[in-house]
Amino acid sequence: MANSPEGIVEAVGVSVATKGMWTGAGAGFLGFLAQANWIGIIGVVLALLGFLVNTWFQIRKDRRESRESEARIAALKEQCRP
Repeated sequence: MANSPEGIVEAVGVSVATKGMWTGAGAGFLGFLAQANWIGIIGVVLALLGFLVNTWFQIRKDRRESRESEARIAALKEQCRP
């Protein structure tokens, strides 16, 4: 599934969301150190957005893998029937 278009989009989405989350966390930390409230707020917002997008992609991945697993189990059950 990793070579399908959906798998590629999933991998890119997770990568971008993770990088965005860490960038936001870093910006928030730098804003805290510089005591610039607007930098800290932007950093927190970016980190939260990255976390939410990452969570969304992980939920999609879990649902897809669950459907694939159920399909494989059903196929194995069909093969085992006399």
